[in-house]
Formats: sequence, structure tokens, C-alpha cells
Amino acid sequence: MNQVEERTLPPPELEVKEVQVTPPLPSGGMLHSLQSYPAFRLLMQGTLASNSAFWAYQVAVGWLALQLTDSPMFVGLAGFAGGIPLLIFSIPAGVVIDRFDRKMVLLAGQIGVAIVSAVYALLVGFDLIERWSLLLLVVVYGTIMSFVFPARTAIVPSLVARHDLANGVALNSAVQNATRVVGPSMAGILIAVTGLAATFLVATVLQALALMTTWRLPKIPPDVSARITSGWASMTLGFRLVSRDPFLIALMILALAPTVLVMPYINLMPVFARDELKLGATGLGVLMASVGLGTVAGALAVAYSAALRSWSTAQLVMALGFTISVLLFSITPVVPLAVLLLFICGSTSAVFLAINQTALQLKVDDSVRGRVVSIYQLTWGMLPIGQLALGTVADAIGTPIAMVISCVLSLGCIAWIAVRFPSLRSAWA
Repeated sequence: MNQVEERTLPPPELEVKEVQVTPPLPSGGMLHSLQSYPAFRLLMQGTLASNSAFWAYQVAVGWLALQLTDSPMFVGLAGFAGGIPLLIFSIPAGVVIDRFDRKMVLLAGQIGVAIVSAVYALLVGFDLIERWSLLLLVVVYGTIMSFVFPARTAIVPSLVARHDLANGVALNSAVQNATRVVGPSMAGILIAVTGLAATFLVATVLQALALMTTWRLPKIPPDVSARITSGWASMTLGFRLVSRDPFLIALMILALAPTVLVMPYINLMPVFARDELKLGATGLGVLMASVGLGTVAGALAVAYSAALRSWSTAQLVMALGFTISVLLFSITPVVPLAVLLLFICGSTSAVFLAINQTALQLKVDDSVRGRVVSIYQLTWGMLPIGQLALGTVADAIGTPIAMVISCVLSLGCIAWIAVRFPSLRSAWA
């Protein structure tokens, strides 16, 4: 296997580790990390509960926004308001994660999202929710999650041995994506049978369960070297590290194009379900579950297959496959075909993201892991910009046409990235 050439990045604080793209598959098989590391198993249990609550919340908020306004633009605005804090707070969150006990950071975040979910349940239950309160609450929720998401990701290398890290990261991705099945399916059924208030209440209970499992995790004190720099130097260290390494730059940019231009299809799924495919809340849950099943299959494939992880152009091919499958979904009026295409959307995006995240985790040192992971999370922080723009265009010319245009732009961007950053091909050969 060809490995990425080690780069000299003076000063020493900016050095990064050699990429080990294809570590040997653990002898225990696909579920090795879950079987071998009890603390990692606890983390995955908490992730399953917390992220299921998050996806149920996402579906409920999108459905609520559509009910309140009957406007795809407002659905996009709600997604923008909920996602923009990730863009603002990701870098400060990375500093906090590197400089403080990651368990305590995660505990504080879990308490916060449980409270916000409970407030949603009360306001919806008593019919007190308004447009402004919906937007305010999604901003608060998004701000807290900008700490929770990178904290959960950055904890993984502290709970598994380095030679099992690729397996652990892929399993973490699989569990995260499994919640795209559990959360939306549950939300669709709850909305249809018991209403939105019950959906938010169940999300609150799940966040409380995640809080309990997080409490049982061991303390994860910061690396001593993470406290050497302070202030602005500490805040910008991750940017300086990434900017001096072409491979890390390539990982970040490749993640950005599909995230901004294609991933907003998830936010507009209530519009596709109700207006294009003529489905109700239960049908929306089925569509989201199909995406989730695909993502689980894709992430488990990465956990199991060393050959897939070493495929030289896997990231580029999967990014293209994801974009094309979303484009085809956007124009199909046939529900079974739409469900199949969404499964493909989920599986291709999961392989793409799991390989990207594994390479990133193996590349960086633990003392700066939170900050680099948070920069990677900035690609998701750009998602609300795509959501707002796509929602606005969808309001003007129709959701399917707007999605097709966005996917075509993504295809162009991926082609440019493939030419501009050959390290994405050579590093994985």
C-alpha cells in the first residue's frame, strides 16, 4: 500500500501523523471494537439514543415548519437557523474539547439538548409555538449540538487502540447512520399517531438516556500539550495545521461540495414527501428510514472491508454516486423507485463520509484532534447556507428543479476537485 508522504510542517506544534489508510482488519471482525472496548460500547449506546433523538427532532421540526407556514422557504430557513451555529461555534467548540475533559463537555451538551427538546414538547403540546419561537429554539439546539457532535467524534480515539481506530470510526459512523433509520421512522409514526408534542417528548427521553450513558464513561482529560498554546494561537492552530497539509485540505474541500449542494435534500424531504410523492408523515418516515438503512449498510461495509477502504478513488466515486442518486430521486414520481434511490443515496454518502473521517482521525494528533475535527464540522456548518439557498430557489421554481440544478453544480465541483487534488487518488492507491 502506498502511504501519503510524511510532510515537514514547522513549527513542531503543527506536525501531523502519517496517514495509515488501510490498517489491517482486526482479528475479531467487523464488530471487534464493540466487543473489545466496554467504554466504546457505552459511547455507542449514548450515540444511538442521542442521534435517534436528533433525527426525530429534525423530522418533527421540518414537519412543524411546513404546517405553520406551508412554505418550502420557511422549511429551508428553519434548517438554516438550526445549522448556522455550527458554522459559528465549531472552532471555539474544538478548543473547548481539546482543553477540557471531553466527557464533561459532552455531559453539558446532553443536558442542554434534553432541555430544549422538553421546551419544544411543552410549547407544541399547549399550542404555544410560533414561527419566531421555532426559529429561536432551533438556534439554541444547533448551538449546543455544535459541541456535542465533535465531542462524540473526538472521544472515539480515546476509547479504542490505534490499530483498531479505522474499525472504531467506521462503527461509530454506522451507529450514527443507524439512527437515521430509528429516529425518522419513529418520528413519522409518532407524528401520524400521537402528534408532534409526543415526538418531541420521546426525543427528550432519548436525550436523557444518552445523558445516563455518558455519565458512565471514564474521564477523558485533555492532552497536556493542548494547554501549551492559549488565546488566538490556540483558536487558530487547527487552521494552520490544515492549511499546511494538502491532503487535509483535499479532505475538507471534498466534504464541502456534496454537503452544501446535495445534503439539503434531507431538509426538504417533507416537501418531497407531501407535495411530490403525495405521502403523509408515515410516508416521510419510510423515506427517511430508507436513507438510514442505506447509510448503515455503507458504513458497515467500510468497517468490514479493507479492500473498500483501500480503493484508490473510493471517495470521489462515492461522492459522484451520492450526487447522481439524489438527482434521480428528485425527478422520480414513483414511490418504490424513490425509496430505492434513497437507499443508494444513504449507502454512497456513508462510504464517502466514513472513509474521509477515518483518514482524518488517523492523520492528526490527539492534542489537536478536537480542533481539526471541528474544522471538518465546518463543512456541515455550511449546510444551512445550502438549505436556505435551495429552499428559496425551490419556493420560486419548484423543489425538484431546484434540487436538480444543485446536483449538477455538485457534479461540476467534484470533477474540479478530482483534477485539482490528485492526492485524493494517489494517497489511497
